Amino acid sequence: MLVGALSGRRRTAQQFAGLYAQLRCRSHGAEAILRDMSRAVHATCFDASALVKLYIDEPGSPELRWYWNTQATRYTTPFCLYETLGILKRHMLKGTLTKEAYLKAATHAVTWFRASSSQMRDIEFTEHEFFRDAKDLVEHTDLDLSDAFQLLSLQIGYFRHLVGGSATLLVTADEALAAAARGRNLPVWDCAREPIPQE
Repeated sequence: MLVGALSGRRRTAQQFAGLYAQLRCRSHGAEAILRDMSRAVHATCFDASALVKLYIDEPGSPELRWYWNTQATRYTTPFCLYETLGILKRHMLKGTLTKEAYLKAATHAVTWFRASSSQMRDIEFTEHEFFRDAKDLVEHTDLDLSDAFQLLSLQIGYFRHLVGGSATLLVTADEALAAAARGRNLPVWDCAREPIPQE
């Protein structure tokens, strides 16, 4: 009886130790989750000059592709999507992209845009107020309407409430656009000239 009782206690102690170890692991897991939640969460806006680096091998493409895969909330404007498709077409006509590669890249870009924008209500370029603001910006800078619309999307668009360390990051290879964004205190990564941003 005594041996049975002792062995039963050993089993109980072992079970307790096992349970304690599980709870410790869960606790560490919870701490890790809380640490991850405490990190700044932001959206990332990719312009056409950055998006094409997903499909074309050029300076900054490897870094851009790596960074793309680390970002949970990625988006672009309709303007940038159409610009990207136009750039891909030019590469196909020059022979730097096969027709098959062109169609594959275009399909990926359109499919991603449809998925990423389906739940997002961004500003509409054709609405009088926003077109007027974009036009005013172009009149006072060297930007074109597409660039101006991107800056407006960052400033007053869907993700405008993300501020500070969570502010939306513009990813571009356009040096002039990067400078214009910085002039408006918007976070920017010039993916053609700068190292990958540290988060």
